Amino acid sequence: MGLNVILMSKAPIGASSCTLYVGGGFRAAFGSYTKEDHFNDTLYGGRMINDRSLVRVLVEEAPSRLLELRDFGVNLNIGSRGAYVGDGPLTAGLGLIKPLINYAKEIGVIFLENSMALDLIVDDSGVHGLIVFQIPSGKIIPIYSKSIVLSTGGYSQIFLRSDNPVRVSGDGCAMALKAGAKLVDMEFTQFFPLGLAEEGKPPWLFPAYDAKIINRAGEDVLLKYKFSKPFGKIIVEDRDLFSRALFKEIDDGLGFDDSLIMDIEDKDPSIVMPDSSLHLIRVLGLSGSRFRIAPTAHFTMGGILIDENCSAGVPGLYACGEVCGGVHGANRLGGNALTETIVFGARAGVSASKYALTSKILKVDCSETIHSFQKILDKSQSGSHDIDNLRFELRHSMWKYCGVIRNGNRLRDLLKIIDELDVKVDDVIVKSRFDALKLFELRNMLLVSYVVAISSLIREESRGAHYRSDFPNESDGWLKRIYFGMKDGKLYYGMIILT
Repeated sequence: MGLNVILMSKAPIGASSCTLYVGGGFRAAFGSYTKEDHFNDTLYGGRMINDRSLVRVLVEEAPSRLLELRDFGVNLNIGSRGAYVGDGPLTAGLGLIKPLINYAKEIGVIFLENSMALDLIVDDSGVHGLIVFQIPSGKIIPIYSKSIVLSTGGYSQIFLRSDNPVRVSGDGCAMALKAGAKLVDMEFTQFFPLGLAEEGKPPWLFPAYDAKIINRAGEDVLLKYKFSKPFGKIIVEDRDLFSRALFKEIDDGLGFDDSLIMDIEDKDPSIVMPDSSLHLIRVLGLSGSRFRIAPTAHFTMGGILIDENCSAGVPGLYACGEVCGGVHGANRLGGNALTETIVFGARAGVSASKYALTSKILKVDCSETIHSFQKILDKSQSGSHDIDNLRFELRHSMWKYCGVIRNGNRLRDLLKIIDELDVKVDDVIVKSRFDALKLFELRNMLLVSYVVAISSLIREESRGAHYRSDFPNESDGWLKRIYFGMKDGKLYYGMIILT
């Protein structure tokens, strides 16, 4: 279309994204698996509060968009219920990202790496660019544009335990909210039951096909909670129940330093563990047959409220991928995460391009906003709170009070903690440009965490990945979605009633 495109990232392009670490599976209607099957499975997985118009787009366009990946050099294989990147589960992410990066370079996309978007430049007519923190130089500059696509990923790093890259801090959600967009379904986070919990090791997914889970009292947790299916099926079919059982054991003081033991006994790891877990055993230097595990935040279903063309409701602003809410409802169907990125990534690009072709660069004065961010940095030279300690306190509190199991009293306590941290963040110590990056991330994490906590408190039922111990059942009265907006710096919320 003759447009100049800038692709910006806080790290080298692709290095800090969840896509790099995926297993490479896409859900789509291939073979005997029909589009109606895909549509119905997605709604059932989302407990019927998905945005049906977005789900319809997903299932209708998935097959053609996936086949299109081959044109970009991706080694794609078609399976019975979708497709997968043929490089194997350990290198599938790179096998997907690398060809797309190479193609982007070939067509002249400009890469702006090691740069963090701090805020959107916006006025009454729409979005006109970004305020950008250039990490290597420490400079804060404006970049003007005709349209913007946010594809910043989710917000799982607000939780103490997450297998997501550390830079996945909810930046896109925070920026969009402040710019006038709405956030929706923010109470829904998918927790994977088996995350590695060995001291000093990353909390990456650590599944097995056959094992026992042992608590500090020596009890078999699977027997205690009457799980009767084979171990591998429990992970796939009863993931939420499994995560709750493990979280409750730890919360009740029956864990080993916030973890449980996964014991494969005397079985051969190469038989009872997938390649991804065997790879972690090798690269992390693990040994023996007993491994510490605990649930870990894996995927966030909530995010920016968009329409079928990926518009975020503010002229010139579009969004796609995990930064958006609506496709997955209360829980994500396996394989739909990557499919969502491909289908809606294409739609967002087309929509943003069409908008840009009819627009002009408008250099709105944003000197006051830049000054406010610079003032934050200048003030932080003499702060008294350690940025890493505050970040840990937020993530620990979110995990404890808003993790796998929630209740009203805990959520109200959490909101008070977030308010206290919001005061402390104005008095932190920034000793380096990397500290500055973490400070800007923490400010976004605090805002997103507050929305997640309030949304979790408002939804007085249990649905999908959201579980309230004081409202343990799903209710037909809650066939509605909670959204949040911001006006004059204050949050408000409303409901989308589903019929």
